[in-house]
Amino acid sequence: MEVLRLKRTDARAEIVLARTDKPVNVLDEATLAALEAALDELENNPPPALVIRSDNPRCFVAGADVDRLAAIRDAEEGRRLAERGQALMRRIARLPCPVAALVRGAALGGGLELALACDWIVAVDDPATKLGLPEIRLGIHPGFGGTVRLPMRTGWPVALRLMLTGKDVDAKKAQKLGLVDAVCPPGREEMALADVLARGKASRGQHPWWFRLPPVRKLVLREAQKRAAARFAHLELEKAYPAIPALIALIDRTAFAPEGLALAEEARSLGELATTRTCKALIRVFHLRNALKNQQLVRAGQKAAEQVERVAVYGAGVMGSGIAYVAAKTAEVDLHDVGEEAVARGMRAIASYAKRDPARMGRVRPALDDSGISEADVVIEAIVEDLQTKKDLFAHLEPSLREDALLLTNTSSLSVSALQAACRHPERVAGMHFFNPAPKMPLVEVVAGAKTSKDALAKVAALAVAWDKLPVVVKDVPGFLVNRCLMPYLAAAFRLVDQGQRPAHIDGALKVYGMPMGALELADRVGLDICLHVAQGLAEAYGREGPPAWLDKMVKAGLLGAKSEKGGFYAYEKGKLAGPNPEAGAILPQAAPKAREFDAAMKDEAPAPLADAEIVDACILPMLAEALACLREGVVDSADALDAAFVFGIGFPPFRGGLLGAFADEDLNALAERFQRQGLAVPENLDVLEPIRAQLATA
Repeated sequence: MEVLRLKRTDARAEIVLARTDKPVNVLDEATLAALEAALDELENNPPPALVIRSDNPRCFVAGADVDRLAAIRDAEEGRRLAERGQALMRRIARLPCPVAALVRGAALGGGLELALACDWIVAVDDPATKLGLPEIRLGIHPGFGGTVRLPMRTGWPVALRLMLTGKDVDAKKAQKLGLVDAVCPPGREEMALADVLARGKASRGQHPWWFRLPPVRKLVLREAQKRAAARFAHLELEKAYPAIPALIALIDRTAFAPEGLALAEEARSLGELATTRTCKALIRVFHLRNALKNQQLVRAGQKAAEQVERVAVYGAGVMGSGIAYVAAKTAEVDLHDVGEEAVARGMRAIASYAKRDPARMGRVRPALDDSGISEADVVIEAIVEDLQTKKDLFAHLEPSLREDALLLTNTSSLSVSALQAACRHPERVAGMHFFNPAPKMPLVEVVAGAKTSKDALAKVAALAVAWDKLPVVVKDVPGFLVNRCLMPYLAAAFRLVDQGQRPAHIDGALKVYGMPMGALELADRVGLDICLHVAQGLAEAYGREGPPAWLDKMVKAGLLGAKSEKGGFYAYEKGKLAGPNPEAGAILPQAAPKAREFDAAMKDEAPAPLADAEIVDACILPMLAEALACLREGVVDSADALDAAFVFGIGFPPFRGGLLGAFADEDLNALAERFQRQGLAVPENLDVLEPIRAQLATA
């Protein structure tokens, strides 16, 4: 196994990072030991200059060893790990010769901290080049000296923003921020390296000067905390995402402190954060994401997906236009619809998305007919959610398609197998269910119909990854996975409304729990007409109680949710929630009056608001029960895939580690009693939580 090579010439030495046992370079035990050995030699016999680079064009260093971080159970152990990394970086920084990092590909986390220890950073202008400190997304902050060295390059305001958001930047943006010293096109690296190395050792100071003033620093840090808190408005950050306040407190303590003291504080803080449950949960989510991107099915279909050059999307509505934008990442896209106004709206929506990636707009062509369909490699329908209408479309399109073209449906609940019945080549028909809004939500449910071929399924999964989505393969059952489990969640919230609980109170409790929006606002965003339709279909499919009568009244009254001028449970202004909707209040059931004995006034009383924990159990436990049923029935093949679907499909709070992860710490007997208190049968497979409990253990 090769980890790195140390090369010397008369002009300079080079450390070439070259992992042969992993697809990317990481700062694990093997790399740390090899770097320490290389530095022993360089310190004993210093070269005129040193360059640190990678022989992997897509990766400089992807970061530290996440598995090593996950294994930490003691704060002292975490502190020692940070101190080892810090010592290595200090040795690089103190070499008597100028040191340059040549960054091409990902330089993230510990990888960027390695580059920051160098005098100079040269970044190659390549789409794969990304620089960032994403540790906050793992529940920690930089621990190899990044909190000390980053501000010396970018200044404190930029450094705080980069560390608190965890976002990465490309080469040119990094140069603009002062993060790198030079940017060069591929093939011009030697010229850029010669230029920076000729400048000798770098001398950097922390700036701006006004950050030294304690009152000003307090103000800046307070504003940084407010911005961070605004992203999680309903959460108690110290419990949900403790790394955010910990990083701000660390900067307050160490800004302009001697380097040794600042590094000691950084290591101590990292050690404490590494033992939190949030850290373990976010590492689990990190692994869930990577597992979906690298699953065997994706690898099997990668070559076929790379050959997809033209995609046809039918339906220019919200979903269709969003899917067209997503597909335009790698393909030319034809957006089809029957009406000029519909297509125009779809193109306007794509234009709004394309502000982030203008090149995609040029790859989308509007179409009012079937032109170009014979050249399409993939056709995706996103038309009205009606089985016969979709069947008619597939029957109309199939004769014009190449025999190797995929015919995909974005249906959220209809049977893919039933759609295959309308086709002469059912083996190339599959479900590719995006979540709304398609450009933003990471999950795609890949649905195998009864006759979908394995090759088609693999191609769809790989195509999802090529479009920056995360595929979860699910069985063709009513509602598939996520929507099937969401309906008990929404139904439970509807029952609480029946009992007189206010929508805002129900949703508030769920947002405090960590859901990105409450159940009733989610229903509004989906559309109450769609919720009604799906609820009726799933109730019939699974023999359950249908939606409440007042939901039908709301839909008939035009209260369809956020897409309607009348709103739904809430009123909306320019798409933003604007408070309770009085029109809904006139339809929703009122609390039954309660007469108090010996009270002459006989005043009506609304039921007391339920405690947040009661609302959470009432809504989340039915969803958990349904998810465990899906796991028993093989709707999804693993607990990890199930949890990934909820985190990336509905935004289930990542700091809880997924839907199953949220309950993994619970005593199973106590959890069974909670199910029973909600009138739910105790799931037979609660033991699937035990392996997850081990992953999330903090001591």
